[in-house]
Amino acid sequence: MPDENPIRAFYEQHPRMVSSPFGGVDSWNRELFLSVLNSLNITLTGKRVLDIGCGRGLVEEVVRDAGGAYLGMDFVCSRKGFPFLLGDAHHLPFLENRFDVVFCIDAFEHFPNPQRTAHEIYRVLTPGGLFFLSAPNYGNVAGLVKKYCEKSGAYAKDSWAPFGQWQPQELEQALTQSGVRRLFSRAGFSPIRRMGYGVEAGLGIFPWMDHPRMPDRIRFRLQRLFRACGPLIVKLWPGASLHLFWRMDKPA
Repeated sequence: MPDENPIRAFYEQHPRMVSSPFGGVDSWNRELFLSVLNSLNITLTGKRVLDIGCGRGLVEEVVRDAGGAYLGMDFVCSRKGFPFLLGDAHHLPFLENRFDVVFCIDAFEHFPNPQRTAHEIYRVLTPGGLFFLSAPNYGNVAGLVKKYCEKSGAYAKDSWAPFGQWQPQELEQALTQSGVRRLFSRAGFSPIRRMGYGVEAGLGIFPWMDHPRMPDRIRFRLQRLFRACGPLIVKLWPGASLHLFWRMDKPA
């Protein structure tokens, strides 16, 4: 019997479409992840950590090395043999105040009801706990291109993305800085902080650089250019980054 959930079915059939600034299906940029956590003053020592949309559970090693307790949850079983739970982010199967830290790394944009998910994350966090979110940001040129491509009919609604050479995604919602702040403020989080990623300023400002018809010689030159100037651009305009990293606190 076919899966009635199109998002689950899509990522079961297209596992290579899972991507993040921290890595994809098989790779993991541990150094970048630790650097981001450090910049946002996130420590994992002795913490109980829930990783929503965990994929292969690549965060587990970082949590274990810090002496924390890790639990990964996803609705697609992509790896066995580690603390893993099949579940739905809209209905987290935990009591209140269960975790000190919750991660959601490049999965939130695929949740059909983001407001409900935000409330569920708040509910399972302990007072004084925190939520770390990595998610695409479309409050830039990429967002304008996304809006045009979907409204023109070139792509279905909530499917365009500037990575993977513009391959259609399943429920790629157009998250923005203001939209994310609004969702999580309504859920009760405060304060809310975010940081951009200089390497991805190019995709946020000039998404055509990953278009399938872009000649490689030009693509590579653009990549070198934005690697050099991206950090300064993001320092002045964090929203230029295609991805944003967020820390959101549940008041004690």
